[in-house]
Amino acid sequence: MPTAQINGIDIYYEEEGEGEPLVLVHNVIANIHSYDYNFPVFARNFRTIRFDLRGHGRSSKVDNEADAPAYYTYENTAEDLYQLLQHLGIESCYLLGQAYWGVSTVSTFYARHPEMVKAIIPVGCELLATPEGTGLFDMLTGELKEGFIKLHEVARTEGMEAVFEARKETKTFWGDKVFNSPHIMELFKQMYKETSPITFLNFPLMSPTLKQEIVDAFNDNQVPMMMIMGEQDPDPAKNIAIMKQDYPNCYGVTLSDCGHYVALENPDDFNRAVLTFIAGVKTGLYS
Repeated sequence: MPTAQINGIDIYYEEEGEGEPLVLVHNVIANIHSYDYNFPVFARNFRTIRFDLRGHGRSSKVDNEADAPAYYTYENTAEDLYQLLQHLGIESCYLLGQAYWGVSTVSTFYARHPEMVKAIIPVGCELLATPEGTGLFDMLTGELKEGFIKLHEVARTEGMEAVFEARKETKTFWGDKVFNSPHIMELFKQMYKETSPITFLNFPLMSPTLKQEIVDAFNDNQVPMMMIMGEQDPDPAKNIAIMKQDYPNCYGVTLSDCGHYVALENPDDFNRAVLTFIAGVKTGLYS
């Protein structure tokens, strides 16, 4: 099994295919298997890499919660990505990030290494920054906020398998497409088992300062960008509009018949959208 010893930890990764590199970065409580429906399709056209973020899957985790805040930061996950690319001899790539952890990781990476990114594809989330003195749940409202508070309570007292069962009740970011697919549900169940509860309890927060650094990098370098949302995700049009406020040259695409987990819920349209966008980037359509 390919494991890179980088940035002081072990990162598990997989790669397949030939050509220009395309790197897939997953969200929290997930791992490389969140791209099971996409990885083999992209590998027909690109050298495709997926990896487990620290704290997830088969990558390194911390067991002491006191160490977690310094361990789980987007500066660290972005540096993990940079050192993994160095390990693989990759000088530039297309970058795709799913939801809060994925989008924040690839965006932070871009702010630090814009010359290494040919295009960036944020999925399911705009750049969420938390002002000083506020927390993760302060960004949420209503049932989403209540759901995450409940899931954190369960994670702290009962563990991640219990979080999976509790999420069936809170339905936080889970729509009918998730519940009606036995394969997706089984995939989530396994990914929850392979995620440390300390990871889930210690979401990195993006500071306004880091967000501004990212926004400045987007606008200074004019990276080709396409944001993908599912129509059943909460406020997809609002997410795209906010991203376009930060970066006017961002293209927004909303896919039907899916919610927050676009790559799993509607993989055919998702794969087609990604491949079409990259083809446009290669021909200069988005320059």
